[in-house]
Amino acid sequence: MERNDDILVNYQSKYCYPDSEVLLNKYNVTDQEILDIIERRVSALMLTKIQMREIPNEQILFSVSYICQLHKEIFENIYPFAGKIRIENITKGNTPFCRPDFIIDNLTNILNAMKKDIHKLKDKYAIIHFLAYYYAELNIIHPFREGNGRLMREYLRQIVVLLRENYNLNYDLDFSDVDELDKKNLMNGSIISAMTGELAYLEKFFDSTLKDKNKDFKL
Repeated sequence: MERNDDILVNYQSKYCYPDSEVLLNKYNVTDQEILDIIERRVSALMLTKIQMREIPNEQILFSVSYICQLHKEIFENIYPFAGKIRIENITKGNTPFCRPDFIIDNLTNILNAMKKDIHKLKDKYAIIHFLAYYYAELNIIHPFREGNGRLMREYLRQIVVLLRENYNLNYDLDFSDVDELDKKNLMNGSIISAMTGELAYLEKFFDSTLKDKNKDFKL
């Protein structure tokens, strides 16, 4: 899935080249279109490598340090700020994201709530609602300057793996065949959930991407 962060700041960002909205990067590329291509390819390669290994245990998985580690692994070959909690205010459209000084506390609270709530999940609809709700919560925190969407999708994929391995809920979160409607549901869902708390679009997105292994992968 492509980048769609479209983050706005009303001053010269510490993360960008002077007089530019292009993020500082290890390739020293100042053309946004070229940087987007590099970022997409490099992050996709790193995500493939990450997805080939086992997920960590619950103690590690639901920790801020693991979120930071995961972000670093995905983006460390592109951005110097990979794995580092952002230190400036950002908005998308009319939606302000969490202020930097509250990110760690809010992220810690959300991860602790997720850890408790996974024990309540019993069926596909409950998982879909869980994924939609916590995607919205993590999105509004937006802990990093760039790459939050890809980070969150990979993180939630790992939680679904945890549910399969430890809770006998035999599902996969698969983004490999996301179509234009799915992308529209994700984008609209991210905006609307941030403004109103409504999860319908995000639930549609996760309903499409959450695959029942007993049904969808049966030979």
